[in-house]
Amino acid sequence: MADPASVTDHASSPQDAEAADTGSRRPFLPRVIGSRCASLLAAGALALTGLIFAWQASLLDLGHIGLPGPGFFPLVLGGLLVLLSALIAIESRLASFKDEPLEFGHPQVLITFAALLAVPLLFELLGAYITLGLLSAVLLVLIARVSVLLGVVCSAVGMAACWYLFGELLGVRLPIGPFEGPF
Repeated sequence: MADPASVTDHASSPQDAEAADTGSRRPFLPRVIGSRCASLLAAGALALTGLIFAWQASLLDLGHIGLPGPGFFPLVLGGLLVLLSALIAIESRLASFKDEPLEFGHPQVLITFAALLAVPLLFELLGAYITLGLLSAVLLVLIARVSVLLGVVCSAVGMAACWYLFGELLGVRLPIGPFEGPF
């Protein structure tokens, strides 16, 4: 057995103290939260979305019972979202499940969320095909981790299939953005 005086205590060395200090700082995301809190956050996000749907639908013509207007179905959807989010909140408060920790804010989810938020902003400006092609290329490269070349090729093939389905088979003309004039 080794002599206790000759044994080095590595836990108290200066390098380990610095490593422990930097290791104690946690990154901002992902955050660990309780499952009840996560349920309440999800219910709140759904309720907010439903209220925005209902508010925007109220600005449109609701029509009448025989012929609903363009605001009718978004208003119904908004009301259902608010109702279902209230049920989720009530269930999460009354549930007897153990409050297990969940991670919130994964980078892949945030990248997807940001890319999806960019779609309505770019849809009219760049057109449907360029916008959806950019969305699929960004998601393929940043989330699926394929090469940029493969992501661009797959997106181009997908957009060609989208054009054929909507433009040729269904006869639906999607906005084509800055290329509206020549075609």
